[in-house]
Amino acid sequence: MVGMTPTEARAAFSRLLQTPEPELDLAEGALLIAAEEYPELRPSVYLDQIARMATDLKRRIRAEIEPDRVVEICNDYFFEELQFKGNRQEYYDPRNSFLNEVLDRRVGIPITLAVIYVAVGDRAGLPLRGVGMPGHFLVKYAPASREVEVFIDAFNGRTLTRQECAKMLAEMYGETLEVRPSFFEPAGKRQILARILNNLKGLYMSRGDLPRALAASDRIVLADPHLTAEWRDRGLIEYQLRRDTQALQDFSRYLAVLPRPEDAPRIEQLRKELVSRLN
Repeated sequence: MVGMTPTEARAAFSRLLQTPEPELDLAEGALLIAAEEYPELRPSVYLDQIARMATDLKRRIRAEIEPDRVVEICNDYFFEELQFKGNRQEYYDPRNSFLNEVLDRRVGIPITLAVIYVAVGDRAGLPLRGVGMPGHFLVKYAPASREVEVFIDAFNGRTLTRQECAKMLAEMYGETLEVRPSFFEPAGKRQILARILNNLKGLYMSRGDLPRALAASDRIVLADPHLTAEWRDRGLIEYQLRRDTQALQDFSRYLAVLPRPEDAPRIEQLRKELVSRLN
């Protein structure tokens, strides 16, 4: 089976990100993230699998239009028939962040399960979007023509109202988090890809795997160049890897865009150290 090299996967990911938001294929983007780790992976094989799932789901929905009933059918198909579920036993296993592994093993974390749920539903013609709520990624069913919204928690296999989502946030964060309307708005596809990569970066950092953490950070910058804090984070990884020129560039860019961030003294100190190292 012929897949792609990590370099080819990175180039394909970069090309995909040039696609206008409405046409950008979120599932393909997530599979290209995985392709850097799995050289034998062929995204088309998994995209065909998602398309078959969408055909099956569309057949089950038929002419049903009542939102609660449509979501019930989707949940039965996704959680009962296909048996997708959250991986509670090995939540921090990197495989949970790779879409090929989630499709093969039927377990994942909230964001990757949500990506598959949205990808299948979207291909079946349903108004589903990912919602990047703090600490727990959700799916939102919201027909444009109706004042209706249903949230789906793909990790726990359940539906939620906005009030129940707010309650879950309160349980997770207590009074430290102010619940904002923006928490319930759909996330952009590039933001979702960046969040998958951020999860991977955190996992690799916790394991001391700096080269893989850097590869994730590189792609976060590609996916969402407006995340200025990522220049700092990438610079810190590059600094540890003794990639001094690249670290200096990222620190300088970070300080130029955000002249006085809270961590400016620390980053400026590291920047001066790099300047003296390189001179």
